[in-house]
Amino acid sequence: MTKSSLKNNGCLTPRQYCPCGDQQCYIRTVKEDEDISAESAAIAESNLVQIREYNTSDATTVEMPYVGQSFRTDDEAQEYYTNFARKSGFATRRERSKGNQAHPLGVYKRELVCHRAGVPLPRKTAELKRQRNKKSSRCKCEAQMIIKKNVSKGTSCWIVVHFSNDHNHELLDSEEVRHLPAYRTIPPAVRERILVLAKAGCTVNLTMRALEMERGVKPGQLSFTERDLRNFLQASKNIDRDTEGSELLKACTNMKDKNPDFRYEYTLDTNNKLEHIAWSYPDAIHAYKVFGDVVIFDITYRLYAYDRPFGVWFGVDNYGNLIFFGCVLLQDERSASLRWAFQSFFSLMDGKLPQTILTDFDLVLREAVMNELPNIKHVFGIWYVSQRLSCWFSTLLGSQYNSFVNAFHQVYNLETETEFMHQWSHMVNEFGLASDRHIAMLSLYQSYWALPCLRGWFLGSLSTGSCSSASSIKSFFKAFLNAQARLKDFVHQVRIAIELLDQAGEEATMRQNYQNIKIKTCMPIEEHALGILTPYAFNMFQKELVSSTQFAVYESQPETYLVRHRLSTDGGHMVHSFPSEQRLHCSCKEFESSGILCKHALRVLSLKNCFMLPDKYLPMCWRRKSSLFPKSTGYQYRSQALRSLSSIIIQESSTVKERFTYVQWHMSKLLNHVRTMPTFDEATSQTETVESIDTTVGYQRSRARPRQAKSAVEMPKDRRELLDSQAFPETFDLSELP
Repeated sequence: MTKSSLKNNGCLTPRQYCPCGDQQCYIRTVKEDEDISAESAAIAESNLVQIREYNTSDATTVEMPYVGQSFRTDDEAQEYYTNFARKSGFATRRERSKGNQAHPLGVYKRELVCHRAGVPLPRKTAELKRQRNKKSSRCKCEAQMIIKKNVSKGTSCWIVVHFSNDHNHELLDSEEVRHLPAYRTIPPAVRERILVLAKAGCTVNLTMRALEMERGVKPGQLSFTERDLRNFLQASKNIDRDTEGSELLKACTNMKDKNPDFRYEYTLDTNNKLEHIAWSYPDAIHAYKVFGDVVIFDITYRLYAYDRPFGVWFGVDNYGNLIFFGCVLLQDERSASLRWAFQSFFSLMDGKLPQTILTDFDLVLREAVMNELPNIKHVFGIWYVSQRLSCWFSTLLGSQYNSFVNAFHQVYNLETETEFMHQWSHMVNEFGLASDRHIAMLSLYQSYWALPCLRGWFLGSLSTGSCSSASSIKSFFKAFLNAQARLKDFVHQVRIAIELLDQAGEEATMRQNYQNIKIKTCMPIEEHALGILTPYAFNMFQKELVSSTQFAVYESQPETYLVRHRLSTDGGHMVHSFPSEQRLHCSCKEFESSGILCKHALRVLSLKNCFMLPDKYLPMCWRRKSSLFPKSTGYQYRSQALRSLSSIIIQESSTVKERFTYVQWHMSKLLNHVRTMPTFDEATSQTETVESIDTTVGYQRSRARPRQAKSAVEMPKDRRELLDSQAFPETFDLSELP
């Protein structure tokens, strides 16, 4: 079985439907890191919309890596090296990595090598007759690129510390290299199309010809072979959709037996088979009660092997972290099915409704929300709109596309609807898009996505249009992309993805709390907000407060003020003050949209000599005390908190020798003091056992598990496993990092 069919069996794939309604207009999404396409770039037909993705035409622009070159992530570095390798005539693989989740820096070093590096691997079994007599391609090639994590001022990047392009074998030409297993992949969009053609009765040969015609490539130029396609179809046939639906239902029942607070709802079809199912976990239900005013419903992925859409409800907490609320697996994407999804979710959440729901730009979703949730503001998330721009306009505009994107985001961030309408018309005419059907669709539904039209509706931090939520959602779904996602294991897999999401949220929360936040204005109102708001919310507030110093105030009527920039002679915003109610209202409606008081209102408060913010302008959704973290004071939380703090200490102290010497001396004294403290906490004696252990271990450079000193008190097996998974040395010499 090929790599593509085995690795992606049953995984999630993005939907390809375009909301314009044209069945021949579909979206080709940007590829995941592991799905680097080998398809040649084709000229788009008039009725076929394409999006730019990494392929051979992109690879030709990749220069040779060099020592000192930096990348934002290790995945980005590997993708760059892979593109270079493809252009040069070889493939790559990850050979060795150093570090792990328990290490303060996580994974901090990776070795990327030529696919022919190393010695031939021994056969797995002695039964040679059952194995193909295939000669290994490994020949001790020494070509490699080594990258290492570098952390400076809390920001991490990956640096190339060693690069060698010396191969001891012949390199392949462009025609030969595409046949290497590493490049023979079936992209997610193509997999879904293959299943549609197979369901229609197309043979393998006919399917290959159809895909070649649709993509405008010559026969034999797709990124996979007929054999790959046959293996993929065979793997899909091995899934029993009906049986696994009942297995998923059984898994939910077992989860409910283990944890009564776990909730799920489902329906059966006329054949008594699973139709729809939605579920949520106790922590997620609690999170929704606190932060459920704004909900993101993402149903842009589907389990293609089961032909089912998969939707997830997300939110954002007071530290700006993406949090999970619930998920649903539907039979189809009809309006009735989506309405059931909304009904079941809010039933799981005890009937509490949000103020705003953000979704993909989808007209069927719009219909479902209008019918089921008529009193809730429905918004098309700007990240969903932005990711379609390339698909809709890159081919049409050509070299003008980047200028169009810049103009689009400038218009999106305007303050008033009047300005938006004027600038939108000007932009459409400037780029000659007046007759384009996608522009017409954006214009028709601008009240669903344009920020000037949404001011006054509560969006929290999502009103900024930041792509951080989009990347977090993508990371959440990637937890499924590398697995053979069988329905019977789906509840468990979602739970693991949530734990990874929560772990990242907890670490980000702790890092924010350890930040050294500086006061910029020395105004008492700033100091007051600093003590109440989370660092994430305070950063937004501080930007508004600093900006307010650039605005002038004119009292046009009693308790009515015109606030505008000191360099402007017209325009501005009206701020109405209601002293008896300790209330302000600004025409920009920033507080109603984000929960953060705007610069115009803050300027008026300054004029009135207000030294503390009124309590109503410090909403609970942005206060420190409403945080979901820490969830407990147990062993696991304490371990995570100390690891996060240690990681920050390492980052800050390893920059210069003076800091390093200071921290090393104090940590040695701290360690000696901690060892003299009691090993038994009476306050927790009724709820948990705190073991006396000596965890002094040396940092191991090999892949083996670090040696653990014998415990003075025998620990339960599950606690020992937890300790092993989280262990890191008490004394850690930064200079010893390889």
